[in-house]
Amino acid sequence: MRRTTGVIALLATATLLVGCSSELPDFTAAQVNDAVATQVEDTSGTRPDPVACQGLVPEVDERTVCSYQLGDRTQDADVTVTEVDGTDVRFTVDVTRTYLTGTSLAPLVTAETAAAGGSGTVTCPDDVDLERGARTYCQQARPDGVVDLAVTVASGPEDALDLTVEVDDRVASEDGR
Repeated sequence: MRRTTGVIALLATATLLVGCSSELPDFTAAQVNDAVATQVEDTSGTRPDPVACQGLVPEVDERTVCSYQLGDRTQDADVTVTEVDGTDVRFTVDVTRTYLTGTSLAPLVTAETAAAGGSGTVTCPDDVDLERGARTYCQQARPDGVVDLAVTVASGPEDALDLTVEVDDRVASEDGR
């Protein structure tokens, strides 16, 4: 699990909403999205797009969940408030899961099979975890029929993506599909 830290600074307009009250207003999803995107960009060098977070209460130990696209990977993360200092709210971003969506995986599998002489449309399930050894099954519609493909992740979630694609000779009912 990877952890990064960042600061959400209230905008002047949000500070004005506070008025004489000592309580900070809750952060909107848009404010959290922007802060998380900036933090991920600062640590990875790439700005995630899109970012989808829930709002966040600016109190220590409050949490929200985010999901964002970083290149061909999707990451889920917990965002936790660690410190509130005036109008600055410090938080951590803990990546809890890294995965590919089926629409991200299918072109990669298509490229792998094309290199081996296969052709046809590939469909893959959503949310394929990028843990070394994780396996999923895709299908490729070829001119001579549908072929089941076993796709194994040969890299870790933070490594350059490495997949092994093999024709799966098992009957679909044997693997629970």
